[in-house]
Amino acid sequence: MAKSTASAAVKYYLLFYNLTLAILWLQVLVETIKTRHFANVYEKTSPILMIAQTAAVMEIAHAFFGLVKSPVLLTFFQVFSRIWTFWAVLVMTPETRKANLDFAAVIGKVVKGGKWPLNSSSSFLSHVLKMGVNVKTLCIAWGITEVVRYSFYFFKLLSPKSGPPKVLVWLRYSLFLVLYPLGVASENALAYASIGPLGKSKKLDVLQMPNAMNVSLHGPTLMKVFMSCYMWGWPLLFSYMLKQRGKVLGGAASLRKRKTR
Repeated sequence: MAKSTASAAVKYYLLFYNLTLAILWLQVLVETIKTRHFANVYEKTSPILMIAQTAAVMEIAHAFFGLVKSPVLLTFFQVFSRIWTFWAVLVMTPETRKANLDFAAVIGKVVKGGKWPLNSSSSFLSHVLKMGVNVKTLCIAWGITEVVRYSFYFFKLLSPKSGPPKVLVWLRYSLFLVLYPLGVASENALAYASIGPLGKSKKLDVLQMPNAMNVSLHGPTLMKVFMSCYMWGWPLLFSYMLKQRGKVLGGAASLRKRKTR
C-alpha cells in the first residue's frame, strides 16, 4: 500500500513538473518569436528563462534516484551545459546578449581547414552556414526542444498504455536532428563571445595567485574547458538520441528482421 502510494505521488509530481516546464518554455518561445531583434530577446525572456532553465537541475535528481529512466551522465551533461550557458554566459557577461556570430565561424573553431560552399548564392547550405547564431537562435532551439520534450513526457505519464500522440512522438525524435546542432552552435558561439569580457571583469576567476596550491583558474580558461567538453559530450548525447530515434520510429523493427534472416 505504501509503495503504491509513493508511486502515485511520484507520478503526480512528474506530471506537474513536466506540464509546468512545458508551459514555461512555451512562454519563452512565444516571447522569443515575438521579439524582432535578437539583441532584445534576453531582456524579454530572462525572468521566465531563469526559472525554466534552473528548474532543469531536478532532472539530474530524477535520473539519479530512478524516478525516470534516463542516463545520469548524459542528463548531467545536457542540463549543466544549458545552466552554464545561462548563468555563466548570459547573466555574468551581458555583452553576449547582443553578440551575433556566423554559423560557419563557429564550425570553423572546431573543424579547421574545412572548405564550405559559401560563394554560391543558390546553395541552401551556403545560406545555412551564413546564418547568424545568437540569443534568439539559442532560445528558439531550446524553446522548441523543451516544449516538445516536456509535453512528450507529460502525455507519456498521463496515458501509459496509449502513450503520447503520434505527432508528438515524431517531433520528439526528429526535431533534434536540426535543433541540437543549432543549440550547440549557439551555446558555443555565445561562450566564445564571453571569453574577452570575462578576462576583463574577472567574474569567473575561481582561483587567483598567490594561493596555497600555487594554481590560478580564471574565467576565460573555464569557458574554454566548457567549450572543449562538447568535443566528447555532445556526440554522445546526439548518438544516444539517434539510437532512441531508431528504436521508436522503426529502426529496431528493421534490425530484428535482418537478424532473423
